[in-house]
Amino acid sequence: MTKIEFTRAVEIATSDRDLGGIDTSILHGYGLEDFRAVAVSLDTVAAMIRWQCCYLTGGIDAEELADIRRIFRRRVEIVA
Repeated sequence: MTKIEFTRAVEIATSDRDLGGIDTSILHGYGLEDFRAVAVSLDTVAAMIRWQCCYLTGGIDAEELADIRRIFRRRVEIVA
């Protein structure tokens, strides 16, 4: 996943776009060493970011976001 793709996913995650129907189960366990690389949509990444990093008050957990960025850089490929 590129930096531009990640930035776009964060923009989507922090927007008012409805991501409620997005299945993020393919990304469950992404922090584990044996997690295999996957190909997903940008909306799937955005939904995971929203779930993991976005506060109900509108802020973002910067530490968790940095962890996701580091991990997804090597283990997630974006497909159209």
